[in-house]
Amino acid sequence: MGTPKNSLDYLLIKIKSYSLLELIRLEFEAYLTWVFRSFPSFSGYIPRFLIYKILFKKLDSFCFIQPNVYFSYCHKISCGKNFVVNSNSYFHGIGGIEIGDSVLIGPNVVISSGMHQYSDLETPVTLQKITPKKIIIEDGVWIGANVVIMPGIRLSKGTVVGAGSVVTKSTEAYSVVVGIPAKKIKSRL
Repeated sequence: MGTPKNSLDYLLIKIKSYSLLELIRLEFEAYLTWVFRSFPSFSGYIPRFLIYKILFKKLDSFCFIQPNVYFSYCHKISCGKNFVVNSNSYFHGIGGIEIGDSVLIGPNVVISSGMHQYSDLETPVTLQKITPKKIIIEDGVWIGANVVIMPGIRLSKGTVVGAGSVVTKSTEAYSVVVGIPAKKIKSRL
């Protein structure tokens, strides 16, 4: 793969790692969503919904996407009914993200379904492959502010994730998890 000598080398190496179709899709997605991402809430809800209805793999019904929410790899993201996401959250969909019905996501949440490999000590991490791992968020989940959901996680039905948590393991249904790493503190049942 080689170590880049400057920023241009780095950019060329990254570009070569994508197919032409994927590059076109990602650029189209980036520009189209950029236009509507920061529209204020009420005037932005409908345009954002319509754009993501086209770009997402699936979007069941109207959803509330607050300003400055960023989605990448939209074609690998599915959302159920009554989806609500607050401002400044980031969804990296490279490995796929499935979101169930009536899911509430707080502000500044990071949901990333891809993880950089780092085993080759001779190659910078930024140039190593990304391992895609699907994230599944089942019905009725509430994710508090400033939460990080790691790749490959399943948040089971009715889970509540406390603010500021880092979820590194899948959860049981109706559990309340908090902390770094997030641990179950009680059941909602």
